[in-house]
Amino acid sequence: MTVDTEIIRALYEKHLGRAPDPDGLEHFRQYDSSVDVERAIVASDEFKRGDQFLRIPDMPVAWKICIIDEAKLVFVPIAKNAHTSILTAFLKFNGIDWRTLPILDELDARFGTEDDKVHAALAANNTGLLLKDLSPGRVDEVLSSPEYLRVAVFRDPLDRVVSACNHFFVQEAANPMAQRHSRQVVEAFTGASEAGLGKAGSPCEFWLRRLMKFLILNPDVKPDAHWMPQYEYVKALRIDHILPIERLDVLETMVASRSGRPFSIARLNVRVDAAASRRDEIDKKVQDIVEEYYWLDRHFYEMAKTNIDKLDRQFRS
Repeated sequence: MTVDTEIIRALYEKHLGRAPDPDGLEHFRQYDSSVDVERAIVASDEFKRGDQFLRIPDMPVAWKICIIDEAKLVFVPIAKNAHTSILTAFLKFNGIDWRTLPILDELDARFGTEDDKVHAALAANNTGLLLKDLSPGRVDEVLSSPEYLRVAVFRDPLDRVVSACNHFFVQEAANPMAQRHSRQVVEAFTGASEAGLGKAGSPCEFWLRRLMKFLILNPDVKPDAHWMPQYEYVKALRIDHILPIERLDVLETMVASRSGRPFSIARLNVRVDAAASRRDEIDKKVQDIVEEYYWLDRHFYEMAKTNIDKLDRQFRS
């Protein structure tokens, strides 16, 4: 398969401000698609040294950002914030059954839960839903457009980190999929005394103490997405609306009103022990440490709760 030379010329002019040299033209003609050509040009040293701009957000897991063209919506998913439920709803809205897509990651295929497999299917296949599936030019076009709303869902930060600890360090501690996420923290405490961090009221609190100590003592280490601060997900992208996780109905209304089609989010991957219900059993000092570390998440979450009724009325009117 070859790419049309006129397309290559146009991409050179757009991103590099010049015509392609013969060797470059011949090289890129052998690519499988114009999207692959564009990605290669944008990744080149020449583009990086030039003065052309592209709006491609530089932030953790930016490739998972969802583009819902029909609703003119950019949604930034955040791990442990109804992530699986919302992505699954967007797939269904776009007429995509993720179960028909191949799971290429062997660990996911063997040990993954259903919610693990949703993310594995999205990562390995081009569904057109995620930012990674679009060309750099299309991403720039969407993120430059005033017609698209940028939206994220925030969660009570203490509930979120307790849920993460309960999931990865307690409930599924023996699952190799969960160990992908927990290993960094677990290995940091290899050989430590089981009583070394004080008497914890529950296994969840025990690991919450260790997780927070790891985060505080290793500020230069990139944390796992499930306990990465929520603001890290959105800091490189102007967000129009932050919704509290308790009001996913407003996201449903927003998508329905902007697309003219019904949109429903099923509540998936809700753990039976309801981690939030045990938050009061956690030592007050540990709670305070969590609140200090995630104070910006708390700020944005509380603002989202304050503004949500007004936003609900706006999209229902």
